Amino acid sequence: MKSPETALRNLLRGRLDGHERQVRGFAEPEWRRWTDLLSGALLVAVRRRFAPGRDPAALIRFVASARERFDATGTEVDPTVAETLVRAALGQCPDPPEDSATLTARILLLLGLLEDEGLTPTELDDLLTQAWTTAASHPPPPAAPPR
Repeated sequence: MKSPETALRNLLRGRLDGHERQVRGFAEPEWRRWTDLLSGALLVAVRRRFAPGRDPAALIRFVASARERFDATGTEVDPTVAETLVRAALGQCPDPPEDSATLTARILLLLGLLEDEGLTPTELDDLLTQAWTTAASHPPPPAAPPR
């Protein structure tokens, strides 16, 4: 069975082959669940790292650092989208539109936050449990009816 939870856990633990096996063939509901879980994990990680109203320079430095570490070409992640995602998690602005640039930025930011924290496997599981709870308490809007 293809599990969004297992796929995300594999990604965040650096088990890319396991992640790829899980996501291959995801149907729309699994993809939606996976992106909801990713969003929940980023929300939890950002709120653990940054306090609302904190000096914006720290946020900008973090985004630059994460891009330096995880964006090999320096062009894969739009810094404005990445900064907006962090600010949105802190309730300072709305989320940017969901597209491939936003998804890429979410993954990169989450990897950067988790690397900075140096979580043990148990601590990562605790963070993911919080993310599952966050994603469950913020269900996605209903899909638009077919035309």
